[in-house]
Amino acid sequence: MWYEGKGVISIGCQSGGPKDNGIGKIKVDLWKLLCEHCTSSHCSAVDHYALALRVGGKFTDYEEEKIWKIRRSRKDRYIGADIDIPMSVWSSKTTDELKYYLSEKTIEAVQLLITRLRKDKVEIEEEPLLKEVKAAIEKFHEIAYSNMA
Repeated sequence: MWYEGKGVISIGCQSGGPKDNGIGKIKVDLWKLLCEHCTSSHCSAVDHYALALRVGGKFTDYEEEKIWKIRRSRKDRYIGADIDIPMSVWSSKTTDELKYYLSEKTIEAVQLLITRLRKDKVEIEEEPLLKEVKAAIEKFHEIAYSNMA
């Protein structure tokens, strides 16, 4: 599958311009921690959660901040969502503020994916999955906090 070697949760990024205030690098740091902490999809029908950041920029921007385009492939055993981040949202934030922002959006997106699976009447162990995601994010915040000190 296309997601092999990308862990249980992947974070892709499409930038609408040459600048993104470091979101492209930040998402790699978060993804590495998600790979380390997320050991299972906790769902027998899904092997992978795919998050796609759509970062607004000079050439392509987004009107509003939202998490949408939730899609599921039963055949390929993944579920994903797009996270639109307009330039107006990221351009005034520092790197550490963006780390916290991306953390919040990641949890929101995973919760929306869980909701979709439940709507599809798929069994999912929500608490263990969120516990692993939150452990990765907690470590991510520790790293952000240590950089601020």
